[in-house]
Formats: sequence, C-alpha cells, structure tokens
Amino acid sequence: MNLLETIQGQDFYLIDFYADWCPPCQLQLQQLDAMKDDLPHNVHLIKIDVDNDKLNTIQFDAVYQIMGVPTLMLFHQGKLVWKHSGVKFKDDLLAIIDQYQQLNKH
Repeated sequence: MNLLETIQGQDFYLIDFYADWCPPCQLQLQQLDAMKDDLPHNVHLIKIDVDNDKLNTIQFDAVYQIMGVPTLMLFHQGKLVWKHSGVKFKDDLLAIIDQYQQLNKH
C-alpha cells in the first residue's frame, strides 16, 4: 500500500517532509520524537526524507506543493486538513491535532 492509500483511513496522519542536511528539520524531528508518546492512538506520525523517498515526495508535491522543508501536513480520511512550512513545537502540534480531532468527532 502506498502512502496516498494509507492516508485514506479513518485515523489522522501527520506527515513530516524533511531533509537530513536541514537544521530546522532536525529541530522539527526532535519535537516530533518528544511528542510521540503523547499522541492519541488514532494519530500516526510519518516521516518522509525528501532526498531518499523520491516517490512519495514527488506524489505529494504534485498535489500539495511542498515549498520547503520542514513541511508538516495533517490528513484525515485522505483530506489535507492542515499544512505548515517551518518548525512547529510539540505543544503547538498537539493543540492543532486536538483541534482537528474535536472538529471530526461524530
């Protein structure tokens, strides 16, 4: 199953597009690692190295325009619900995820 199919699920998918040579990306990865234990069970964190995962990078860039790294995207049921270029800190990210989960409760 490719990533575009994976994000069609009922859960939330937070994707981080990053590069190893990018200092802000390294800071973002630290923030993501710090929050992984605090993520709700229905939120999946996916890290995409834009230099090493060309297929996913090209597919997502064609549809969602990745203008730089780091770029974060939050998907729910295959729809992009939030996108941010640049670093977001742990508490901000958890608040954003919570906000979208509250909006999507049935």
